Amino acid sequence: MRFIPLKATVFGLGSIGMRHARNLKSLGVENVAGMDPNAGRRQRFLDEHGGETAETIEEALSSPPDLAVIASPNRFHVEQANACARIGCHLLIEKPLGSDVDGVDELISEIEAQGLFAHVGSNWKFHAAFAAMKRLLDERRVGQVTGAQVLAGQWLPDWHPWEDFRKGYSARADLGGGVVLDSHELDYLTWLLGPVRETTGMTAHSGALDIETEDVAAICLRFESGALATLQLDYIQREYRRRYHISGDAGTIEWDVRSGVVNCYRAETGRTETIETPLGDVNDMYVAQMQHVLDGVRGGVAPVTPVAVAAKVLAMQIALRDRPRG
Repeated sequence: MRFIPLKATVFGLGSIGMRHARNLKSLGVENVAGMDPNAGRRQRFLDEHGGETAETIEEALSSPPDLAVIASPNRFHVEQANACARIGCHLLIEKPLGSDVDGVDELISEIEAQGLFAHVGSNWKFHAAFAAMKRLLDERRVGQVTGAQVLAGQWLPDWHPWEDFRKGYSARADLGGGVVLDSHELDYLTWLLGPVRETTGMTAHSGALDIETEDVAAICLRFESGALATLQLDYIQREYRRRYHISGDAGTIEWDVRSGVVNCYRAETGRTETIETPLGDVNDMYVAQMQHVLDGVRGGVAPVTPVAVAAKVLAMQIALRDRPRG
């Protein structure tokens, strides 16, 4: 019989926090509470889920949850995760791990000392396309990987069209926004291709959007394997783009979110294997991730994205974000 935490509290009741709350309920967690300083968001949570809400983290932790879901703006992630870990809460922390490294070592130590399950949000790892690319690479279907090119971007005002994008965390430096911290891709590339030896890159404030943070980034990475990768990120693409091209000495792997397939060309056979990976319902990968978290709380699995791994990604993101930009 599957273990369900007696209580889960979602910290931050914006769109991703509400998604996590719904998915917890759909997976059988009946006692889901919410914390947000915004009264309107707390009321929306109550209207949809009932239960408890709190205005502050201190109030929320006065009735400790078994699982804390940290879905607040980026700058609060580590602070809130530490407060929850200190009282023994298992953790799902939305990406990025934080907006700076303050408190990260303390968090890792607390998780290890208390034997907590702690996973950092990485929903695409639970999608069929990324699972297929990971399997093909692990099986060395394209031989030694020599390079990768990744493009990921979307017009920021389209992310949450029901609210003013200029007031969201992505647009605000004080909340830890910006396209470098917002991106999943540095995490996914290290998951697919291994540890990174060095990075370089440039960021820009294009002026196309009325925001404080960088909206374009061009990044180069050298992996410990010797492979090189280029990564183009932006808030500017008027049509959502996510595309991966991975080259090896025995073939190539290609995936484009618009195509719904992973193509693997193998030079040995001269043929391309096509793996169907339709996007389907976007929420399915979030549900799969939440099930992984619940299984981890039970003790049956290790986190796909541990905090210690996410900390290395965060260090790269901060170094890239803090370079002088154009």
